[in-house]
Amino acid sequence: MSLAPLLSPRSIAIVGASDNKARIGGVPVDLLIRAGFDKVYPINPKSETIQGLKAYKAIEDVPEVVDLVIVAVSAEATLDQLKRAHALGVPAALVYASGYAETGEDEGAAKQAELVAFAQASGMKIAGPNCMGNANLSDRIFTTFGVSFQPGEPAGKTALLTQSGNMCATVFRMARRAGVTFSHIINTGNEAAVDFSDYLDFLADDPGTNAAVCYIEELRSGVKFLAAAAKFRAAGKLLAVYKVGASEKGAAAARSHTAALAGDSAAYDAAFAKARVARAGELSGLADLAYLHTLGDKIAGGSCAILSISGAAGAILSDALSLAGGDVPTFPDDVQKKLAAQVPGHSMVSNPVDLTGNIVNGNDFLSECIRLAVLPDDIDVILLYLPGNFLKNALDQVERAAASAGKALIVIDTFALADRDALAASGIGYFEDFDRAARAVAAYGAWKKAGAATMAQADVAGEWPTLPADRAALSETESKDALAAFGVPVVRDALVVSAEDTRSAAGKVGFPLVAKLVSPDVAHKTEHGLIRLGIKDADAAVAAYEQMMSKARSMKVHIEGVTLEPMLQGGVEILAGVTRDPVFGWMLTVGMGGVWTELMKDAKHRLLPVDALGAEEMLRGLKGFPLLDGYRGAPKADVAGAAKAIAALADAVRAGGERLREIEINPLLVMPEGQGAVAVDALVLLTEPERAQVEEAA
Repeated sequence: MSLAPLLSPRSIAIVGASDNKARIGGVPVDLLIRAGFDKVYPINPKSETIQGLKAYKAIEDVPEVVDLVIVAVSAEATLDQLKRAHALGVPAALVYASGYAETGEDEGAAKQAELVAFAQASGMKIAGPNCMGNANLSDRIFTTFGVSFQPGEPAGKTALLTQSGNMCATVFRMARRAGVTFSHIINTGNEAAVDFSDYLDFLADDPGTNAAVCYIEELRSGVKFLAAAAKFRAAGKLLAVYKVGASEKGAAAARSHTAALAGDSAAYDAAFAKARVARAGELSGLADLAYLHTLGDKIAGGSCAILSISGAAGAILSDALSLAGGDVPTFPDDVQKKLAAQVPGHSMVSNPVDLTGNIVNGNDFLSECIRLAVLPDDIDVILLYLPGNFLKNALDQVERAAASAGKALIVIDTFALADRDALAASGIGYFEDFDRAARAVAAYGAWKKAGAATMAQADVAGEWPTLPADRAALSETESKDALAAFGVPVVRDALVVSAEDTRSAAGKVGFPLVAKLVSPDVAHKTEHGLIRLGIKDADAAVAAYEQMMSKARSMKVHIEGVTLEPMLQGGVEILAGVTRDPVFGWMLTVGMGGVWTELMKDAKHRLLPVDALGAEEMLRGLKGFPLLDGYRGAPKADVAGAAKAIAALADAVRAGGERLREIEINPLLVMPEGQGAVAVDALVLLTEPERAQVEEAA
């Protein structure tokens, strides 16, 4: 069922309507009356009229089946009202009441579970509970008890979608001060029956909306969010998000380094990157991104030309842009020569351009400087620092240049004296702060430059063995054998179960070698002294075997034996692992191995699928990538070989089914160019069979 009855209703009943315009049940009645909405049916058994309208004793007394019922009564009385409305055929409802799952108490959770069950059984579209309501400014429909959104507000093409009522009002005010106008304002509440991504999907199809700015606390369905985001991208609509909660929670893990690196924030970052959304680093950034979108197609990217009356301001803007991910390209020599002929004195003209204080004596060269600055193909935006009277005195030239530039011209006035509306009428952007301007331009430019994610999920060659039903992990040997079936190169080893086996196998493996205990119960063998490096002869191998077996027996863990492996020389250690995020599903983590993994937390994350090209991009994005690229004369590592191995790991995970919980290769040893990469150690964690069956059914 469409969300149109919820967001664009033609008739509305309000259960719990009040004659008091300041009460929760009275505000929407007042707003709808003042907006000229003519099919409002107040319901209150104690009143004959509500705010001049005929009141009805019950929903059954309303003379038509309305599109939407607003339920403004207590949580205890809400479900009964919903059932009565559904019995009449009402398709949508909006629940204001709190006291549900947001309380964190069993009683509230039980109430919400009942509401969810009713919504699923009935098919009724129920917004909330614990919801402030919405405003459809395009159609002048107000279903909110918030007073920030009033009849008479101009309608626009930007939608505001938030998971907090207060932040909804806050971002709205910020954006309105910037001149942004809205089509829809939506507060999702607890999202018991209609979640954030359902609204996004509606807005992606809404012809009256060309942008959505979103405040997100926690998404319920990563799959639905990514699908809606793809529709936004395909339609050329801006989707800008601010995600609260950048600090890691739940990132500590007892079993793997990968999980410690792949916390909540990393999963959202990976999802937003895959969705190609515009990211706001702070709440005000949502308003700024919406504002920049009003400049239309003039902004093609985040590469800026900076013209400033102050050399210091030019340097500040350059730094701010670079830190935010923007760019300040150096002008070609011919452009610099022409600029030097225009600007008085011997100021900088390479970009940024120092217009100098001589502009006080004459500014007739300004429009020509702007014209020259937009000539290079790699310039997307002109940032012009002209505060206060400097802008006032040169406004005619700025307006003339903007009219012919073909690229966005954004003025920065730190004195906050400019007329924003007048500048907007001339198609000129305006900011009062260096950093906000830089962050907004960089983020919006990155969104414009980003292409749609087009990688298809190709079929995977390979098959997993039957996974043990009585264990939560595979042993190292089992893990490596399973991954090898999908093309992951692994160290070939010899499993020994006695001192005699050890002596015989050691000579065949060759020296020096590595000995490791094989047990699905011990993930980090080093911490327990269950790994020996650099074993040089058979006697040392036997001694290592006996010591590790004795230690393992004292730990009372399951023992499969000891593996003997050749000790590889050279190469660079990296980590590659995949974890299952509860919202977005499988996420690949790639990082530098060894001490870098824990000390530096140098890692990149992507949602699956990931191919070899994507894996190589991740590796090249690591801070420690120079270690793979021949740092200080070391041999260059086989980055392409490592990427191929990582892509094979990703394929293995996709083929593994619901029993897989997590897989880690640590280390993946990247050998010198032409020699590939090899998995030295691997860890496969499994879900309990009962839990996997429940997840698969869900």
